[in-house]
Amino acid sequence: MDQINASLPLVFAYVLPLCLLVWLWLSVNIKSRTKLLLTLCLPVIYAVHWYGLQSLRGWPANQSLPNQFELIAADVVEPEASQNRDGKIHLWIRQKSNGEPRVYGLPYTRQLHKILFETKQRMEAGQTQMGRLYDASSNRGAAIGNNQKLEFQNATRAMLPPK
Repeated sequence: MDQINASLPLVFAYVLPLCLLVWLWLSVNIKSRTKLLLTLCLPVIYAVHWYGLQSLRGWPANQSLPNQFELIAADVVEPEASQNRDGKIHLWIRQKSNGEPRVYGLPYTRQLHKILFETKQRMEAGQTQMGRLYDASSNRGAAIGNNQKLEFQNATRAMLPPK
């Protein structure tokens, strides 16, 4: 029931402009050229709206990773040649210690999979993991594209102030 209530505004966002467009065509006295232009703009508006919603509905961000972040979780989907499916790695990260978490998608590489396996083991041992991006020329981390490499390290604990 909550999913229906959540998508109700989305339905209105698509139906209302369509109803207005039908009303313009049937009852308003506007030039046909203007009506045609408005009709052709409607699919463009829908496409822009749809791509804008993807960043809000839990899909991985289409942005590059921040230079430094806290890793919350990782999901690795290995490639399967028999099903002609590419692999994918999803990282759930937090950019700042009190910031909102965000999902980022990366292409699958064996090296990054190995690094994430080791990183998950350290997380299970209770160590917070920080991700950091480096230039591709660096000897650290695994290549993730865009001339960047990614490495994970144990987070340093903040020193408490003296009493």
